[in-house]
Amino acid sequence: REGTQPNDMPLIRSLNAKDRAEGRAEGHAEGHAKGRAEGYAEGRAAELVETVRDVLQARGIRLANPSAAGSAPFAGASRKAVTAAAVACTDAADFWRRLGLPRR
Repeated sequence: REGTQPNDMPLIRSLNAKDRAEGRAEGHAEGHAKGRAEGYAEGRAAELVETVRDVLQARGIRLANPSAAGSAPFAGASRKAVTAAAVACTDAADFWRRLGLPRR
């Protein structure tokens, strides 16, 4: 190898190492925050499914396994709309109709 390379200079080598370490730390923090947010959303969705199932079961309405429809069976519907539909519906078909979602 001929000549001087940037990493041959101690100051440049130190700055490059510092930049790499900062980049790794930033990427780790972003990934951690994204994973936490996704986990929180999945947990809330699962909790809503269980709450709706419990409300409907207490009212004597059997709802086919809503979690079989995917991780977010009530996607697009607000929490209030799902709760209101669970309280006001007369049967499972009416529940899905009130949400404006296809029957499951």
